[in-house]
Amino acid sequence: MSHATSSPDDAAWVTIDTPLGATELKAFLEDIERLFRINPLLEFESWRALAPDNYHLTAKNLANGQHIDTDLRIEPIPTGLCIHYSQGLKNTTTLRIIPVNEGTKLEILDDYSGTPEAQRKERLDEVDRSLLPWGQHLHAYLKRWKRWSWFGPWRWYTTRVWQNMKPSARRVSHWIIWISAAEFIVFLMVFSIFWLERQ
Repeated sequence: MSHATSSPDDAAWVTIDTPLGATELKAFLEDIERLFRINPLLEFESWRALAPDNYHLTAKNLANGQHIDTDLRIEPIPTGLCIHYSQGLKNTTTLRIIPVNEGTKLEILDDYSGTPEAQRKERLDEVDRSLLPWGQHLHAYLKRWKRWSWFGPWRWYTTRVWQNMKPSARRVSHWIIWISAAEFIVFLMVFSIFWLERQ
């Protein structure tokens, strides 16, 4: 994974490897709400569909402490899609699919250049610093999706339960699952020893 924090055009981007083919990845990107919810530093308050390819998002960005209240307009492009924001310092987020020998790469680019330079300098605290963690979590999510999406219970839990959790709740549930699994393994070991002694 590669990333940068600035460019001459005042943009930030991250590029991740994915195990999906171009067609699979394009279909995955069509679920805009899921894309945003994968971001571990975005705490949702509400998400509403306004019209086809138009949504309203209110959330808290835990990376910079900013409150987000904006409309989103989704513009399909030949290589992926572009998300336009009605409010905030960031103007667009472009997700571009890059075919490679095996799988694809996904570039996520946040563009701030539509805001006058003087305003950008005054509002540096509004720069979205969650881009890199978003890319990291999206990379991990896509690997799990490729491996487990065929399995109905996993898909149901991921899309109906995990996806709607707050980031803090996801971390807690992750530890609960691991602790429960460890306790079950210890139980099996103790039971096996007891059974062998009885034999």
